[in-house]
Amino acid sequence: MAYVKKTFKYMLKAFWALALVCLPAALALGVFTKPMASLSYIGEYASSDIKGFADIFWLIFNKYATKYVYPIVLIFVALVFSSALSLSVIEKHFRVGKLMLRAPLGQINNYFLPVVISYTILALIMALYGIIQTGLVALLHVLLSGWGQPTVFNAVIAAILSFGLFVLSMWAACSAMYWTPMMVIYGFSFRDAAAASIRLLDGNMFGILCGLILPFVIVAVLQNAFCFIPNAVVLIVLAVLLYLFLIMYVMSFIMVSMFGLSKMERRDEKSFRG
Repeated sequence: MAYVKKTFKYMLKAFWALALVCLPAALALGVFTKPMASLSYIGEYASSDIKGFADIFWLIFNKYATKYVYPIVLIFVALVFSSALSLSVIEKHFRVGKLMLRAPLGQINNYFLPVVISYTILALIMALYGIIQTGLVALLHVLLSGWGQPTVFNAVIAAILSFGLFVLSMWAACSAMYWTPMMVIYGFSFRDAAAASIRLLDGNMFGILCGLILPFVIVAVLQNAFCFIPNAVVLIVLAVLLYLFLIMYVMSFIMVSMFGLSKMERRDEKSFRG
């Protein structure tokens, strides 16, 4: 868990710069989707009258964003922009020891295509993951109690199943999150980056997995606590803040652990200590 501590330390050190570049993605996600819906749907599920597969599907997938498509496009564009810029800014900070936001469009350039490739693949995987989760939860719901409001046992089983699938997806994502920096920093092709990412995690998987899971669990727990707030505007503001924390953490964690696992020098630490 050493990289978790280093990630939070870096987030505090570079907070305002990270918040600024990650805000567009947080706004797009917060306005159109519910944070960590694959886990945070449990509270709403437990109090819903489930009449069929579609009811569970729309608890996990945002109905408006999925139906009208354009929110998904906006989210994808905002995520690519924020991720490419934040990774570029963090890498430059690590390499030269100075946190700079000059010429942001120029800084995005190096990371743009690798981020698009990685996010396109991950988006397809996430969609499949959500459909599988929905199908399994619906099947168990019918088998355990039939359609209608879930029993306590239904909710517990759904929570255990969803968390198990989430951990499995995070295990797969551990290597995927290094695809982009591997392609940029080392100039690898996508295939070489994918292979090198797996080798990078050799002997370090458990610690990286725990560090990656932590912020998502925090966000899911808080979102479950917030889901009963009746004010839609407040919910959107809270969602934006949760997404902002999540994106800032993940971008920082990727680069902090990447530099650590690769034994690359971080000049920002020398600058910070000085």
